[in-house]
Formats: sequence, structure tokens, C-alpha cells
Amino acid sequence: MPRQDPTAARSRRAFLTGAAAALITVQASPGHALPFFRRRQAADTAAERSLFMLHQRTGEIYHEVYFNGEAYLKDPLDRFAVFARDMRSGTVGEMDPHLLDLAHDLQQLSGPDTPLILTHGFRAARRGGPAGSHHLTGEAMDITHPELGPSQLYQLADRLERGGLGRYRSFIHIDTGPTRRW
Repeated sequence: MPRQDPTAARSRRAFLTGAAAALITVQASPGHALPFFRRRQAADTAAERSLFMLHQRTGEIYHEVYFNGEAYLKDPLDRFAVFARDMRSGTVGEMDPHLLDLAHDLQQLSGPDTPLILTHGFRAARRGGPAGSHHLTGEAMDITHPELGPSQLYQLADRLERGGLGRYRSFIHIDTGPTRRW
């Protein structure tokens, strides 16, 4: 799946933000805006964003600000890509910054001082698995929490109402694809 041009994504975001403002103005109430616009509002605000994660297999810690309130920061995103690399092949793939936003928002709900635990991040294509897996494009990760069980973490992630969300025996899956649940 080819990566989208970041400039195109910003243009699309500007269009959608303008459309949301028009909807709110026409309806005279933010409550009448489409759910998509309400859901994205928290992640799109101009606040600094950071992520605190522990890698289950390596013990590595990622605890960095990756968005400074105005832009995503290249070096922290590159370090996250190394952190979330395919552990079998060592392949480092570009990770979707919106995936970090999703994890950041989940971390705010689960307790920002407690690290999320990464069990799987990027997966190299040659490892097999489903051809459409968001792990292959850096748009998915499997995580757990040291204090919450998968059911509790799933319930918190479900409150974010965006992306793919799956619950497994010992972890949950989150991705930046279409909203769906399993």
C-alpha cells in the first residue's frame, strides 16, 4: 500500500476541518456534527503529544514527545519505528503518526504515567499473515497494559470510537484503518 503524501493529508485535514465548522455553523450545535468530526477532535488539537511504552520482548522503553503542538517530529517518529520494528527480521518500517495519536489517546484514558506494553508492531511482508494486515504498513500495533486486563483495555480503546480494535487473550490490537471491532 503506497504511503500518502503528508502534504495531501494536511490539505484533506484542512478541508475536513472547514467542513466540520460549516456543519456546526449550519446546525448551530456541535452535537449535530458528524461523529467522525467529533471523534477526531481530541487527536487533532494543537497540544503536545507523547507516548510512554515498554517493548515486551526487548525491554526497550520509548518515552518521547513525538508531536510538539504544531508538527510531528521526525527524530522521535524514526526512533519509534526502530522501537516497533519486526522482531523476527529486524526490519524497520515507517509507522503511521496517527497510530501514535491513537495510542496516546488510549494512554490518557488508561493512565499517562503507566507505560503501554508493545507486543507487536511493524511486520515485514515476507513473514506471511493476512495480505491486508495493517501491521505490514505500519498502521497497527498489539498492546497490553501492566495493570489492566485485555478486556478493560479494549473497553477504554472502544471509547475512542476510531480505527480497528480487536481483543485477544493477552493483548488488544489497534490500527488506523476503518472503524471496526472484533
